[in-house]
Amino acid sequence: MQSPLEGVVDRIAAMAPSMPEAQRTIADLVLADPGAVARLTILDLADRCGVSTGSVTRLCRSLGLNGYAELRLALASDSGRSKSEPWSVSIGADVTEDDALPRITEVVSAAIAQATTETLSGLDLEAAERACALIATARRVWVFGAGGSSTVASELQQRLYHVGVPAWTSTDTHIALSGTALLGPGDVVVAISHSGRTKEAVDLLTEAMSHGAATIAICNDPGSPLAARAELTLLTKVAQTGFRTEAMAARHGQLAVIDVVFITVAQRTFDQAGETMAAAQQAVQPYKNQGS
Repeated sequence: MQSPLEGVVDRIAAMAPSMPEAQRTIADLVLADPGAVARLTILDLADRCGVSTGSVTRLCRSLGLNGYAELRLALASDSGRSKSEPWSVSIGADVTEDDALPRITEVVSAAIAQATTETLSGLDLEAAERACALIATARRVWVFGAGGSSTVASELQQRLYHVGVPAWTSTDTHIALSGTALLGPGDVVVAISHSGRTKEAVDLLTEAMSHGAATIAICNDPGSPLAARAELTLLTKVAQTGFRTEAMAARHGQLAVIDVVFITVAQRTFDQAGETMAAAQQAVQPYKNQGS
């Protein structure tokens, strides 16, 4: 039987996406530098993370440890035992530092294929239809994602804008909240978060709801706070691994969903979409085919 002190970094990485916010903040610091955290007192760790010492203790209990002293010991042991731990946390357990390029491409291809296939085969088409109808007729659309989801949010905003849907996005939470506060009935907010527990995304939907705007969530967990607050939820289907391959697959699952949304919205706004796409193409034409 494995000792609770063994593999603690792997356990933290696997559990972090579903942790409460305070514990996830601690987990992020631990994963960034386990050895450095092992040298901190519980007061120092709590202060750096802006949380209570009780949150640190609860994290230890969730890991099967008796307290912070055991966590420090486990982290020190993990850091000293192997240099492969940071690799596993940052890159993934499916690829080693010695794998050749064919193996790497195989892992990446399999992760993307599984994420997109399972997401689209399990997509709630009725919810997707309703979401697209809301977006196609919206006065204004705010799209938001934090961290890795911000790139997907930006992609959706640009695509909607390209077919004439008035859409905005910002990675600045204050700007996004300010914009959301000006919304009302007839407007839509789309919040994207793999875990569905990103505080900024949850707060944005809460703000939108208070002003009567329609709310749409794109996330991986139907039981998450984000899904609970959204009027409509479009779920991705990405296996929970806790490693970098999950983060990569999460992005492709989200992109598959926004592909469906974009094409369907374009269909629903066909005449408008054709005019705006033609105008956009004409505007950028002078910058194309200029030679080397």
